[in-house]
Formats: sequence, C-alpha cells, structure tokens
Amino acid sequence: MATFTSSNAYLGTYNPGTNTFTPSILQTPVTLNGAEGTADSTFKPGEPVTVGPLPFLGAATVTYVAHTNDGNGWIGEFTPPGSPISLFVLFSNDAGLPAGVPIGTSATDLAICFLTGTMVATPAGERPVETLRIGDIVLTADNSTRTVRWIGRQSVVSAFAQPLRSYPIRIAAGALGNELPNRDLFLSPDHALLVDGVLVQAAALVNNTSITRVMHPGERFTYYHIEIEDHALILAEGAPAETFVDNVTRRAFDNYAEYEALCGGEETTIPELELPRAKSQRQVPHATRVRLAAVAAALAGETEIAA
Repeated sequence: MATFTSSNAYLGTYNPGTNTFTPSILQTPVTLNGAEGTADSTFKPGEPVTVGPLPFLGAATVTYVAHTNDGNGWIGEFTPPGSPISLFVLFSNDAGLPAGVPIGTSATDLAICFLTGTMVATPAGERPVETLRIGDIVLTADNSTRTVRWIGRQSVVSAFAQPLRSYPIRIAAGALGNELPNRDLFLSPDHALLVDGVLVQAAALVNNTSITRVMHPGERFTYYHIEIEDHALILAEGAPAETFVDNVTRRAFDNYAEYEALCGGEETTIPELELPRAKSQRQVPHATRVRLAAVAAALAGETEIAA
C-alpha cells in the first residue's frame, strides 16, 4: 500500500468525461503518512493509498484515480464509512488551484502488451505468457531464439482505466490472413504486430468485425510484456508481435522494483526495429487495409455458413 506526502488537500468533484477536477474546499496544511515525495508516478489506477489524519477524512485509505498534468498532484476517491457517496480529493503542493484542474495521462495510464493467457512460441512448444520467467527461451518470427531478460507485469482496474487506451483489442483467429493468428489474440491497443512489413499497433487494425475492442474486459485484467536483448518479433498465437522497446518506461509496470533490483536502477536502452510503424488507421497502407477487409469478409461468410 503506497503512502504520500502533500502540503494541500482539496475536496471537489472529478469529471471523468472531461478528465478534470474542480476543487471546492481547500484544507492546508495537511500531514500524510509516509514520505515518498510530491507525486509518486508509480501509483496505479485502483491502488490503495494511506493518508491522514486529514481535517475532513481523519486517517483513511483512498483509491488512486489519476495524476494532474504537471505531475505535482493526484486524485483519490474515498467513500466515508456508512456513506453511499464517494468523495474525490486532490492532493497537491500547488496552492490556489484554478477551477477545472486538468488531469494528465501518465505512464501508469498506458497499458501495454499481451493479455493473460496469450500463447507464446518457445523451442519446447507454446506457453502462456504469464508462465514465462527470466532466462526462458522464446522463438522469433525468423526462427531464431532469444532469452527472456525480464517480464513486465501490469494490472489494470477497468473502473479507473481509459477504455480507448487500456482495454484489450481482440484479433480473431485468421483475421490477419494466412490463418493468423492461430487463435484469438488479445493485445493492448498500442502493442504492434508485423503486418505486410509494417509494425501496426493493434488499435489501428480495429474494423469492428474480425478485429474489435473488448468493451467489457472484467473488473481487473493483466498485461505481460516480454523484454529480450533487442527489439524483435516473437510469435504470439502464431502471429509476429513486438517485444518490449523502451519507448515506454519500465516504471509503468507493477513489478518495476524487480527490474530495479536486477539492473541497479539503470534502465537499458533498446534500439528499435528499423521498420515503419502505423499508430492510426489512416497510417496503415491502403493495400493492407484492402487485404484485411477481404479477409474479414471471408471470415464473416464462413461464420454465416457455419451458422
């Protein structure tokens, strides 16, 4: 359970639609348990944070919701005992906040990689990604091997996540053509697959038929990212998918402390594959869009015949 130190605490309202916090009551000074600095960027959505004693809360546990844009404060949700109403509190070192404080997207808001259960190819056969360990060997798309250097794990609480950035993308079996993936593949929106020579992020492939967003992923779900010595393509459900590249900080993962202990706190830089990357649908080459649309239509026809 995390702790936090702040000079100010604001009661107010949080609007997830506009991603803003409007303070109404300022309480200062405030003494909170712990001393981890002004804003702990390793907080995760849904994480309990010990605070108190506060003038309006006493000693309490609040649930982390989001950071402010400047990283100097964070929003917590608190439900008083016996009350059906939740209160939102902004903890910050900034005094005199304007109405409508913008809430930023930090690394902790970005969910990345393979959903629990994804089968990854190894020389000994496919294994669920969550069973891989440091030192295990995985197969790459060019039929070479790599050693797992680290497995990053990130849990996502649906209620506190941004659906478009965090909820899984489902790529149906065969949706990429050539009978790939072998089974339904579930990826985070920004995780890329190699499609027709281009690294295409999963969200850019969504067509609402064979490739869809999972809008009800359950209360909590977990992603796993595989780090090897380079940025390469491994086989996830048979499809070539990228390994970890440090465009995203490892601090976003729940088990960053494990990496820190392994590497002494110095994050290794990994050169990125020299391949074009498509981050949005309009960046996907036209020929690829046409091909995948034909594959989707064929899969839909097979479904109708089977029905």
